[in-house]
Parts: sequence; structure tokens; C-alpha cells
Amino acid sequence: MKPSRRALSASLFGLATGITGWPSPARAQVWPQRTIRFVVPFPAGSSPDVTARIIASKLSDSLGQTVIIENRTGAAGIIGADLVAKAQPDGYTLLYPVNSVICANPHLYSRLPYDGLKSFVPVTMTVRFGYVLLARPDFPANDIPGLIAAAKAQPGKFNFGSAGIGAGNHIVMEMLLDATGMRMVHVPHRDSALSVVTGESDLSMVPATTAVPLVASGKVKPLGVTLPQRLVALPNVPAIAETVPGFSGDAWHGLLAPTGTPPEVVSRLAAETAKVLEMPDVRKRLTDIGLTPIGDTPSQFSATVKSDFDRWGAAIRKANIKLD
Repeated sequence: MKPSRRALSASLFGLATGITGWPSPARAQVWPQRTIRFVVPFPAGSSPDVTARIIASKLSDSLGQTVIIENRTGAAGIIGADLVAKAQPDGYTLLYPVNSVICANPHLYSRLPYDGLKSFVPVTMTVRFGYVLLARPDFPANDIPGLIAAAKAQPGKFNFGSAGIGAGNHIVMEMLLDATGMRMVHVPHRDSALSVVTGESDLSMVPATTAVPLVASGKVKPLGVTLPQRLVALPNVPAIAETVPGFSGDAWHGLLAPTGTPPEVVSRLAAETAKVLEMPDVRKRLTDIGLTPIGDTPSQFSATVKSDFDRWGAAIRKANIKLD
């Protein structure tokens, strides 16, 4: 006996609803389902590495998946950035750089394997930090006004060390020279902070994470910090902007994902990271070493990346710095 038309229709309807009720593999996968890796393009023990590990440990708890650190060093951060730029945009491989990798390298190298603005989606700025202008212990000036007076009285007499041509602390020092009209000799050093301690360099812009303990040791003379305001960790060291209005030589660490990463993944990662950066123990660990926790939104971080890309590019062109 053949089934009635009504029975057949009901049967087909049930089959159809059963099929559409099955979850597709794409919808069934809720991020994260496995280990996430932060690619840090600098060595273990460096400032971004230390910060990334603090954040990753807490994120592992909040996301319910392990977050590991993978150090891919070399070529001023280019090797690690290229790895992430070419990774699957699925939220499991992320870049944890300093701003120079994204905002300076594209202006320093004529050919890069990644595009600073197009290869990545900014997720969140994790911390902002400044440099501390350190002088050798017997330097003739004790503050920024004294430095400017001494340097202008004897143009070209003093030198400043940096981590290398085009390094962040080289560019920020060039910004200060341009803003004040001082003339100095640039001398790259493998360890520019140590070069001030030993007296090989007269001055050096040193990242706050390295400068804070050096200042505490009494082995160097701090002249000023490059953030618009004083550092919590160095309250007695003036901001350079107190003498040179508007001067800012800030830098940042942040999380970036390969372009094409789903917006919902980017949003959740930014939100969870912001929660981590609000934890009192995390904030204390970061501020104690001269860092300011941020945890902004993807759109806010995108605006900063674009602004810094233009600002650092202008400084590099003005100082005529080129690496190839």
C-alpha cells in the first residue's frame, strides 16, 4: 500500500528538519578548542617575553586552554612577524610584538615579507611603556634643561648608544634631537644600557623595564622619561615633556592576529585580555617594572597602530634612517 501524499510530505518535512538541525562543523567549533600560541619575536627574558608570559598564564585559566609562548627571534622581529602573517587566521597563532616591528620596520626596510598595516588585525594593546634617558654617572648635566644647554654649547661632542640603527631607542633619541635642535653622535652597542654604566656611551634611551632597576642601583643618572607623564616606578624622574612640551616617545606591546581572523575571536580575545590586565596582581607586576597596563578595544588599538605607523615613519624619514 502506497503512503498517502500527506504522509509522504510529513515524512520529507521531518527528514528536512532533522538534517537542518544537525550542527555544521564550522558552527560546532567554538573558539578556543586547543592550544593557543603567542609568537614573541624577541628572546626569552626580553621585555615583551616577560610580559607575554604574565598575560598568557592568566589567559590559560580564563579561556580554558593552554596559551604558550614561542620565541621566534631574529631580524628585528621580522622572522616572528612573518610566521604569524602567514599562519592560518583561526585565532590559534598570534603575534606579541613591540611597536617597532609593525610601525618602524616597514619604513626601515624596502622589502618586507609582511605589511605592517595589512597583514595583521590589531587585537589589543597590552601595555604602554616609555624609555628613560640615562646618562653615565659623571655626565655633566643632571636634567633635560642642563643636557640641552651642554649639547648646544658643544654640538657633536656627546654620543648616545642604541641597540642598533633603526632600533626603537635610536628612533626615539632622534625624535628628541629633532625636537630640541641638539646634535650628537650615534654609536650602536650590543647592550646600550650597559654602555652607559661603563661610560662607553654618554647617554642612551633605555626601555623602562631595564632602566628602573639600573636607576635603583645608582649606576646611572636618569635625566627624563619619554612618556607624557612620570612613571609610577620612577616618580622623581621628570617627563621630558615637562621641558620639551608635547614630546612623547612612547612604545607598546600588543596582540595582533593574522588578517582574516574571525571578528568574534578577535573581540573575545581582546575582552579576556582586558580582564587579565585589570587583575590587581597583574597590574602590580607590570607597573613595578615600569609598564602601564592598557587592554583597549580592537578599534582603539587599530587607531593607535595607524597613528604610530605614520608618526614613526615621519621620524625615520626625517633622520634619513634606512637599513637596506
